[in-house]
Formats: sequence, structure tokens, C-alpha cells
Amino acid sequence: MDGHSEAKPHILVVKGTFEQFGGAERDLLNNLHAWQEHFHITLATLNLPTEARKKLDALNILYLTPIVAWKKPTGAWAEFRAVASRKASNRWWNMLELTEQGLRLQDVLATSDVVHLTSGVGSLEFSQMVTNDLPIHYHCLEPHRGLHEDVLHRNMDGTPKQNLTLTKFLLGKQRRRDVSMTHDLIDRNNSAISGNSPWIQERIEIVYGEKAGLLWPSVNLDVWSGDCPTIEDSVVAIGNASYVKGTMDTIDMLAGTGLVYHHVGGGSPEDIKKIEEYANKNDVDIIVEPRLSQDDLVMLVKRSLAVVSLARGEPFGLTPIEAQAAGTPALMVDEGGYKHTVADGVSGRLLPRGDWGAWHTALDQARNSETRKAWAEAGQKNISEIGLLPEDQANALNQIISNIRD
Repeated sequence: MDGHSEAKPHILVVKGTFEQFGGAERDLLNNLHAWQEHFHITLATLNLPTEARKKLDALNILYLTPIVAWKKPTGAWAEFRAVASRKASNRWWNMLELTEQGLRLQDVLATSDVVHLTSGVGSLEFSQMVTNDLPIHYHCLEPHRGLHEDVLHRNMDGTPKQNLTLTKFLLGKQRRRDVSMTHDLIDRNNSAISGNSPWIQERIEIVYGEKAGLLWPSVNLDVWSGDCPTIEDSVVAIGNASYVKGTMDTIDMLAGTGLVYHHVGGGSPEDIKKIEEYANKNDVDIIVEPRLSQDDLVMLVKRSLAVVSLARGEPFGLTPIEAQAAGTPALMVDEGGYKHTVADGVSGRLLPRGDWGAWHTALDQARNSETRKAWAEAGQKNISEIGLLPEDQANALNQIISNIRD
């Protein structure tokens, strides 16, 4: 091993679970190859699906998992009793002594120079095991929305699942636990917290009373490059069927357009049944794709008329930059992180929720080949200028790590 390689810090990358395998998980995995230019990487998680394992194996990155994969407890009782948090903590402590790979997590911690913690279910609990002499960077993709907002406590149609005041009261213990763990981490002398967009920097300050740095997500343009197939009369929306992802709004918007709705991300059996019934009622053809490989997702996006999202307060949202990289128009609701990656009428459209006439006009614009090309070129230029390439993120993370190790 050469001197340059030896000089690379050993970074332990921690993500509570990859069970959902959504945008946050894809973003992390897709960036690791660029991170390897700066770090020796080991990854620890409580649940690692086969697709993620194959990606890490291809990169020759060591990963540590529990002997039995951890699954997030579900249901109202589990939420109110902070069961997921407590059980995740217990599983992390067990991994200190033994992992599926036969190694001890405590030995990896002892030889690591820094911990990079990506937020999500079961992630923040890991920080409680890290000794004060080991630097931590916390990439907070969003403050826990189930604890600090009510959007996750609503049915598909927006009605409360139960009294929202009661829900807020019952989640008080878990909310205090989340705030306490976050402050414990931030208050260390050798730590840093970063949001993934200016929108999330604002949310971190509102929820935790702390100022955060910025570490953008990224998109690998090579993954989304290639020839565009014949465009079909269909649109794509990505994310589990839910109120927060605006699934019902998407169906409302598509009513009367004759376009096929590809819903990528699935959802609970009950919610999938609801959206299929609602789509049928509104005469919208819907195809549910619970999970797609990267290659299949790329091809679906490239042959679609547009990628759309009516998600509520999306933290960053990979979908618009992935659409821009693929050359497919990005039609996004004018909210949250989308405002930082889409310039209305320049690299896509930012549209008001509920004004379906404006959305239909945007869909008509998306049919124009010159408009598609112009929006894609502007979007890809913006990706480079903001610094949304994997190499940009790797360089930014390297600087953050250098600062907290000094």
C-alpha cells in the first residue's frame, strides 16, 4: 500500500437501516466510490438488503451487520413507546461484541479516525456508543418528521389518523429523546452537523436551535446518461404511497390527462389498495412498482413524459436532479428543497399545489423536444455549478472531516 493510501483516514459510515432502500439510501451508496478517494471506508448498519451488499462488495468496502437483520417495529404503540429507538440501541450494543461477519464493532471503532452518521431510523442511537475522543459528523437529511411535524400522522387523504394533539403528547418522550441525542452529539468538541439543503438547514435551526453546515446530496450523471428511448404517455412519481408524498394529489392532477401513472416505491398493502381504487375512480391508469433496480429505474424515467412530485416539504428530493440528468422534464410542487434544484421555466417547472390547469400546461410543455433538451441542459449545468456531483460531495465531506479532526 502506497504512502498516499496509508494517509487516508479510516471513516466508519453509519446508517441505521437500508430496509426502505429509498432515495437517501441510494444517495449514500452511489457516493461511496467518490469518498474512497479520500477515506478508507467501513459501513455499519442494522439492515442491509442484497442489492446494497452487492454494491459494497463491488467497491470492496467492508460492511458490518447484526447476526439477525433488524426491522423497524411498526404501529402506534411502538411509536409512542419509542420502541424502535430502544431496540435499535440494543442491537448496536450487541454488535459491539459480535456481527454477522464475525467481527466486533468495537474493534472497528477503535481503529476508526472519524464516524460519519447519516440520519434515519436507528442512526442517531449509534452516537451514544462513540467515545468523546472520536470525531463525529452528523449528516441530518431531515429532523425526524414523525416527531416534529404532523404530516406522517395523516391518512392518505390528509385526515388525521387520530387526534393530532393527543399524538403530539404521546410522542413527547420520543421527541425529547431525539432532541437530547442530537444536542449531545452537537455539544461535543469534535463534531459537526450538516443539512442536505438550505431548507433543511432552516429546519434544523427551528427544531434543534442549532446552526448547521451544508453537505449536498449528489447525482452521478454517468448513471443517467445514454440514448433516450421513444417517449411514452406516462409520468413517474417516486416515493411510498402516503400523504407526505402527495400520492392522492398526483392522481388528482393526472385526472383527465390520459397519462399512465408509474408509482415507484410501493407502500403498505392497505395504502396501495386505496390509491388503486382512487385512481380507478378518477380514470387514471396506475402501475405500482414497489422496487426497481437502478437500471430499470433509469430506463423508466428516460422514457417518461415527465417526473412529477407533489411531496409536502421534501427535504431535498433527488427526483428533480435525477430527471434532469436523464433528460426528462422535472415538474415539482413549489415547496421545500425543490426550490433549490429547479428554476421554474428554465430547468423544469415549479408549480402550485391544487392548480391542476398549470400542471396540465406544464405537461404539454414537456412534450416539446426542444423544451426537454433545454430544461435538461440547464438542469445539468446547475448540478455542476451548485456542486451536486459525487466528487463535489466527497471533497466537501473531506473538508468537514479535516476541520473536526484538527
